[in-house]
Amino acid sequence: MNVQYLKAFVLAAQLGSISAAAREMGKRQSQVSQWIADLEIDFGVELFVRTGNSSRLSEAGEILLPRVIHTVSQAEKLAVCASALARDEPMILRLGVDNYIPQSCLNRALSEVLQQETLNLELYSDDREVLLEQLTNDELDVALLSESSVLHYSDFQYCRLGSYCDVLVVGSAHPLVAETTATKTTISADQLAQYRELIWTRESLSAETEAGYSPSYATFSEIGTVVNLLTNAVGFAFLPIDMISTELESGKLKRLQPDFEQAEMIRRVELVWRQGLELTEQGKRLIDSIKASHTFTR
Repeated sequence: MNVQYLKAFVLAAQLGSISAAAREMGKRQSQVSQWIADLEIDFGVELFVRTGNSSRLSEAGEILLPRVIHTVSQAEKLAVCASALARDEPMILRLGVDNYIPQSCLNRALSEVLQQETLNLELYSDDREVLLEQLTNDELDVALLSESSVLHYSDFQYCRLGSYCDVLVVGSAHPLVAETTATKTTISADQLAQYRELIWTRESLSAETEAGYSPSYATFSEIGTVVNLLTNAVGFAFLPIDMISTELESGKLKRLQPDFEQAEMIRRVELVWRQGLELTEQGKRLIDSIKASHTFTR
């Protein structure tokens, strides 16, 4: 049994005749007819009912057709995959995203990349130092990181993409909302200190990070829990605006302006990848898609 024989059967069924299938494949009609006849011998059933110069699918042919279509499709994918492996193309790409970077800014880029059926993508979240260590150990191919003081990576390729913005938010029924007026539009650090701070973090608070804006706080690893508590008028939080845009638009959350942050709280983002990845077709496609289609502020 040959994949070409299976393809001939599929085309004859889809195009309505063996002669049309032969034209599509660039083969002689007699050759395609023989291939289908050989298939019928292999299967032990008639695939077409032939009357004069016309033919139509038999009952057995109708049952087998969807399975043969699937088999031909898988065979074509197998050929593409084998060809890519022969060129040392990666079949799996591992993308790590810093815990606090809004992954929604990658939606369009990932949609483009995943149109490539032969590529499998594994996406992880972790803190910055862990992702850099995984890149060093070849456990990760690409990482999206919060920008640090490092000016140049000698061990990796990199690109500064843009930024996202953290904002101060509370639930619409929180008392802090009533403390802003037409003449006083900002909130002071002293006002914040009277309420509980909700901290979204996937790391343990250290001596460097535990000093927040309030002596009363609670930490959570899932942003959804923070948002639910905020909408129930519990506490305040600083969160990436891209991750709470729906709640802000619906009015469930209110954005407040702290008087100790005159400018927007901008968090810059950088794309880092292992050496040589951009020389592969799949790696270059992922890198180029993220560069071109991310929705961070440029």
